[in-house]
This record gives sequence, C-alpha cells and structure tokens, in this order.
Amino acid sequence: MKGAAAPELAACAVGAAANAQGLVDDAELLSAATRHARAYALAALAVEEAGKAAALFVLALMPRQLRARAPLGRLLQWHQLKLVGGMLIAVVPFGPRTIAAQLLDMPPAQVAEILDDAQELAQNLDCLKQRGLYADIEGDGQVRLPSQVTGADVPAQLGRARRAASSASVLLDPAVQARLVDPPAEVVEFCRALVSAFAEAGYSRTPEAAATVMLDAVSKLQEQVAGSAPSSPLTRCWLR
Repeated sequence: MKGAAAPELAACAVGAAANAQGLVDDAELLSAATRHARAYALAALAVEEAGKAAALFVLALMPRQLRARAPLGRLLQWHQLKLVGGMLIAVVPFGPRTIAAQLLDMPPAQVAEILDDAQELAQNLDCLKQRGLYADIEGDGQVRLPSQVTGADVPAQLGRARRAASSASVLLDPAVQARLVDPPAEVVEFCRALVSAFAEAGYSRTPEAAATVMLDAVSKLQEQVAGSAPSSPLTRCWLR
C-alpha cells in the first residue's frame, strides 16, 4: 500500500465508486424481493464503499511526500471511518466545488452537526449490517438474527446509500480524475489536515473517533486557511 502511486489509487477509487453503485442496485433488487436483512446489509456496505472511494481519491490527490507518511493501510481498514466518510459525501457531495471548499464555507456548528449525525448513524449501520448477515449471540445471552431486520429499516438506509453512491459516482468523470494533475490548494491542505488528525487519533476504531478525525481535519483546515488560533470553534462545537 505504501508503494501505491496516484494513478493506482485513483483507479481503485473509480472501481470502488462503481462497486458502490452496484451494491445499491443489488440492495434495491433484494428489497423488492422482501429480503430485508440482506438489502439493509448491502446498502450499508454501499455507503462504506462510497466512503472508501472518497478516501482513495483523497490519497491519490496527496503530494507524494505526504502520502508516504500517511498510514494508508490503517486508514482504509477502518470500517467506521469509511462509513462516516460515505455519509459525509452523501450530505456534502462531490461536484463543481470540492468538498473541502464546501466545508470551509459552512458554519462550524453545521459541520459539527453533520458529523454528529454521521457518528450516530455509523454506529447503527455497523450493528445492523452485521445483524443483516449473521446470526449471533450477545454477552447477555440475547440472540440476534437477520430476520430481526424489518422492511421498515430498509427505505431510509437505501436512501442514504443512493446519495452516497451518487456522490461517489462523480469520480467516474475523467474531468474529475484530471484534478490529480493539479489539485486545488484547499484539497492539498485538507489532505495535510486529515493525515495529521488521523495520526493524532491513535488506534481507536469507534464511530465517535472516526467522526472526530473528520471534524479535527476540517478544524485544522479552517485554522490553516484563516490563520486562526489553535483553539478552533469547530472543536468547541463537538460536545455532544
């Protein structure tokens, strides 16, 4: 992974974006066949795959020296971080303006609220994704079965999966891929901020830690752009 070059990472990002859409399509078919548990699980996987596509593209955009210092394997293996990333791009999609530029323009409280919601959803998605695929028994002896995922659980998750996959599908556009040659300044700064925030997170793998990494990265980005003091209002908003 350390030796992966920008074109290889970009190609994998494109593949992940296409796969996210394929997972949504399969989830739709399963939902129509009232296979609720599997539909929910695949929809959750689609959100995670969309988040992975975004993460891979960010890695491809990084300057080579920065990418060499980034813990690429750990970043891509953190399922909750990919879930949070997928839900972030569902709310703040790729488009004519970069995600970094959109986040810079948002009030700190709005960014914190988006990531607060993403954290809570990532927790629920991870649990229900596992429940949709496996029969299990918890520490208190309670049995969890795929059949406990109902039709009422599926529509909202399919909606999130559609939005995340639609956002990631922008990476299939050759014009977007061309940004690798000369990425916007705010994207490069966001990459630096993300690597720094990820390093500071240590080895925690909770949804809360994943959302905090994203929040800290945006906070660092705003500080770099605005030249503000280290105590950012974004960080102060992250209290829930």
